[in-house]
Amino acid sequence: MRNYEYRKESIACYVFCSLFLLSFVGTILVSGEMSGNSIISSVPRFSWDMMIKWKDIVEIFDLKAS
Repeated sequence: MRNYEYRKESIACYVFCSLFLLSFVGTILVSGEMSGNSIISSVPRFSWDMMIKWKDIVEIFDLKAS
């Protein structure tokens, strides 16, 4: 039964740490938007064209269907 002794404290710790992290990052993002320096726009966009295609993998590793 020793595993269940600190369950409530562990859950409270995880919730507190998650809320603290979200509020910390949120404060940074909001202050960046308010000052005119959008932090989110500096993150590069992901495009599906960046994904490697199967035919490219076949060419790279010289895989041939036998």
